[in-house]
Amino acid sequence: MSYEKNILQAGNPRFCDIVITNRCLLKCKMCKSWQCGPQSNEITLDEAKKFVQELSGFVKEPLEINVMGGEPLWKPWCLDLCSFISEKGFKSIISTNAYLIDEDMAKRIADSGLNVLAISLESLNPDTHNYMRGKDDVFSRVMKAIEYLEKYCGSKLTLTILTIIMEKNLDEILELTEWVNKNKALQNISFLALLETGLVKERHNWFKSQTYKDLWPQDIEKVYALIDQLIKLRKSGYKIWNPVSQLDALKDYYTEPDKFMKDTEYKTHDYIIDLDENGSIYLSGDELGNVRKDDLKQLWVSDKANEIRRKINIRGPGKRCCVINFICAFPTDEEYLQVRTEKNIHLYDRLGFYFKDLNQLDKAVDEFKKALEISSDSQTSRVGLGFCYLEQGKIDAALNEFSLASRLSPENEHVYQGLGSCYQHKKQFDKAVDEFKKALALNPDNYYAHQGLAYCYESLQQFDLSISEFNWVLKIHPDNEYYHMGLGCCYEGLKQFDKAIDEFKQALKINPNTECADRCIASCGESLKKERG
Repeated sequence: MSYEKNILQAGNPRFCDIVITNRCLLKCKMCKSWQCGPQSNEITLDEAKKFVQELSGFVKEPLEINVMGGEPLWKPWCLDLCSFISEKGFKSIISTNAYLIDEDMAKRIADSGLNVLAISLESLNPDTHNYMRGKDDVFSRVMKAIEYLEKYCGSKLTLTILTIIMEKNLDEILELTEWVNKNKALQNISFLALLETGLVKERHNWFKSQTYKDLWPQDIEKVYALIDQLIKLRKSGYKIWNPVSQLDALKDYYTEPDKFMKDTEYKTHDYIIDLDENGSIYLSGDELGNVRKDDLKQLWVSDKANEIRRKINIRGPGKRCCVINFICAFPTDEEYLQVRTEKNIHLYDRLGFYFKDLNQLDKAVDEFKKALEISSDSQTSRVGLGFCYLEQGKIDAALNEFSLASRLSPENEHVYQGLGSCYQHKKQFDKAVDEFKKALALNPDNYYAHQGLAYCYESLQQFDLSISEFNWVLKIHPDNEYYHMGLGCCYEGLKQFDKAIDEFKQALKINPNTECADRCIASCGESLKKERG
């Protein structure tokens, strides 16, 4: 493929991280950079400048470059790099814990040409912030740093607060937001999602581990309520940097982070170009090359870069690149608010099914009802509400929801599955069979429809058909004692007592406490004796 064609295929980077060190002088609970220790392979100022110089060779549009760590201000040449970034026409940002910003450092920042300084602050409660950051004087140093920066930088510097939404600060975030909004020295506050330390490991359910017990929010309803309030404040003009689309996405993320990372519609595409502390270059999370041996412009349009783009289009960004914290991946408020109604229904449905899976059925019902208040034509919400009512034993209410859902679209297997279950509970087995068959016509592998048919056919004494269905579900769950009991009852109904006894014994083998199994074995034994004279 020609160089010119590759240039056309490549997008333009919209954001860039340069990690100049992994070292840090704090011991933050949500980050393990402080455990790294000195590293001999960290990039030099000249290598970082080479990267920026080559970036300027093909990126002419405004680009934000975030200089970060670890603690970037620990590097003596950090501000020299920011000056060079500004000289090349790019916007320079530093993300810092502010621990090293004394009066002299504030003067140097003012002279550096730095555009944005983002300071980590988790709460206005000193105990909370100091606990999260691992030192007793961090909060006081942040407050002093803000004073110095206001004094020496003024309007030359955009000063922003970065806050991670966590269990420890969940009740303190609104107070912090109000404080930022009233503070003339601060231009905005930006909220970040809590990420797994060492995200490259991609451990399933990492947020449920002991490590994150004090970090990961435990009450998802409280998270939703907080984010709804932040959205309301942003729309009323508060200095919140995150667009509404990103704030809404945080609800999805905190509900099921693994699923969000896998299925999110938001993509960074090839917007993100990173340089890490060891000189490795990444394209939206996938390693592309190294600043010490590669030319960045050639890398950007290389076959390897295009292969990464193809992967991103299929499965999203690489594992180093968590889309939830990149504002550039989210639409503006103007673009998003036109479609937000549909998004809200989706969010309430997600939360409804989340509570249903936890068997918190009253909470699930409330969420599905919220979705239906927005749109009474939401079939997913009707179906979710129907299954909740079914599990609560409110069969008539469930039947009503599934009936309404069936009028919205006839091509939904779960609607017919739900209707079949309702009729089964009402002992209207012929109707139940009809509905389960409709579900299977749409999806021959609908497990619950096969299960329902097995029991309905047994009740209708259509034993051969019931046996076929029990055998189908037993292929999926061979150690289900209830299915073996059902199969045994069918064989007993067909007077195949030997086979019936085998199934009842199998049920007892799986669960020695299986109700009625011993009695059924005895009954079949007596029948065999009579049969054999």
